[in-house]
Amino acid sequence: MRKVESTDLSNESIDDIKVGKSIIDVSFITKYGNVEPHPDNEHFAIRRNYDQHWNRDFIVSVDRETNEILQLGVLEENNTSSSALGIKRNSSIDEVKAIYGENYYTYEDKGQGMNIIGYVDHENNLELSFVHFDGKVTGMSLGYAFDRMRWEEK
Repeated sequence: MRKVESTDLSNESIDDIKVGKSIIDVSFITKYGNVEPHPDNEHFAIRRNYDQHWNRDFIVSVDRETNEILQLGVLEENNTSSSALGIKRNSSIDEVKAIYGENYYTYEDKGQGMNIIGYVDHENNLELSFVHFDGKVTGMSLGYAFDRMRWEEK
């Protein structure tokens, strides 16, 4: 991921939600409603600096102190949310590559049967990744690429 050439993701969002936005901002609440705390937050509270919140369409990782969105992902049942350039679930991976370019990294998790291609913006510390199966996007996420989401080893 650190070695892939940079792709400009400075205007990237999912459903107009950008990394760095606050989930308690009035404009966010007006457009997306209140997001509920994820039930696993209490279990992980002492091990990480963020909590997760969700609604029926997406899950967001949020800095516990600032309420800043560190990462957001589209949930499996959501076929309407899209990236800023129009990619959504069921788009083809060829379409992703045509729109975002050839400067991507790949990752394969054979245990979970998951394939990912991702784009990194080194200047703006952003990452946009697409999970895919049989040539079709099955999920996507946008977040800080490096060092914003910390796990504490305890």
